[in-house]
Amino acid sequence: MKEKEGNNISEKLLRTDIMSLLGGKGLPQKDGFFINPSPPVKPPKVEVSQDDNHRPRVPELINNQVDEVLNKPPQWLVRWGTGIFLGILCLLIGITWFVKYPDLVTSGISLKSVNQPKPIIAKNGGRLEKLFVANGEIVNKNHLLAFFESTAKHEEVLALDKEIATLVTYANEENLSKIHSAQIPNFFSLGEMQRSYQVFQQALVASKTSLINGTLVQKKSTVSKDIGIYNVMNENALNQLKLQAKDLELSKQEWDSKKRLQEKGFVAMVDVTNAESQYLSKLQAYEQSKANLENTKMSKNQKFQEILELDKTIDEQKNGLFQAIYTLKSEIEAWKQQYVAYAPSKGKVNYLADIQENQQLKPSQELLYVLPEDSDFYGEMKVGQFNFGKVKKGQDVIVKLQSYPYQEFGTVRGRLEYISEIPSDTTYLLKIAFPNGLITSSNQPLNFRNGMAGTGEIVTEDLRLMEKLIFNVKKSFVR
Repeated sequence: MKEKEGNNISEKLLRTDIMSLLGGKGLPQKDGFFINPSPPVKPPKVEVSQDDNHRPRVPELINNQVDEVLNKPPQWLVRWGTGIFLGILCLLIGITWFVKYPDLVTSGISLKSVNQPKPIIAKNGGRLEKLFVANGEIVNKNHLLAFFESTAKHEEVLALDKEIATLVTYANEENLSKIHSAQIPNFFSLGEMQRSYQVFQQALVASKTSLINGTLVQKKSTVSKDIGIYNVMNENALNQLKLQAKDLELSKQEWDSKKRLQEKGFVAMVDVTNAESQYLSKLQAYEQSKANLENTKMSKNQKFQEILELDKTIDEQKNGLFQAIYTLKSEIEAWKQQYVAYAPSKGKVNYLADIQENQQLKPSQELLYVLPEDSDFYGEMKVGQFNFGKVKKGQDVIVKLQSYPYQEFGTVRGRLEYISEIPSDTTYLLKIAFPNGLITSSNQPLNFRNGMAGTGEIVTEDLRLMEKLIFNVKKSFVR
């Protein structure tokens, strides 16, 4: 009965609230009419209090059941919530332990060819007189590229260069006969090398005149013959001196014998005097022969001295000719460095701008490059002092090239191969090798171009994420 009465009371209250909301018009029926049309019931007046700022204060309506849930939460909710929280916490801790975070040292990197592109420079500037190659042409080493303006005629200088190169070979062999037999044409448009060419020609003419059946050689031959004659004369005089010495000894013995016989009265004094006279005469002849032998030796020595002087003169003329050849060759090479361009290596010609013959060039202006073909390359990095102690040979390097965005093409793996011992401007030079070439992490091959720039990240060590966090915490405490 109590439950029914409660339901009736609740139903009446609900009807009253609805009627009040509808303005007392009653409940609508299916056919559109209202029931129980009664005058509207005024809602009870609720007094609303105000706070200190004269704002209305909402009355606190707390449901008993809600209050009971808030004050006494269910045990199952507490247990499950705590378990889920601890599980998530353990999962995060496990992730920080197993996930490794690479410690990186970052710097700019530039890719360079081992055989760098060689620039062709107009050292003195002036007019580009002749251009022999086109842009993109493949050339071999020492291929003729261009002529720059000069007071000398290029064709004459190059023709003389070929002749002098042959003479240099003969001079190195000290082969005068081949040098003298060479037919050197006359050149009249050598510019600043004309004087050196004239010195060479004079030395060549003097050498031909004096050497190789020339005056000096003939004179040396004559002196050599005189020395031979003196050798014969010296030998004859020596033999004669030996005979005279023996004859002198016999004459002395005869004189001594007659003196002893004269003392005994067997020989007259006249015989002793004659024997003494013969001895003295032979002694005088012996001394004269000795003097003649010494004179012959002196004459022979003088001829030897003449030979030495002639050899010295011949060597001076020969060396003068060699020196003239070397000097002229040196000046030709210096001239070629200034006014003739050759390919320094095999490769492809690459113009830096649109160039053409008779174009005026500035001093030291770069005209073109010769790009070597199929050359190896490496990366060059400059790393500062910060964290440099972690950098070691053999470490991996992650390269991100500006020409190939890594978000699209991926990164390139390299290996640290060289670390400079001495810093330059507080930075150390590093060289990076690419064992796998320019193959990116997304397996895309990249085209190498000399000078490509990017960022290099040296992987010094793989730290666990937990170790990294602990390190940061320690660092904050140290500060």
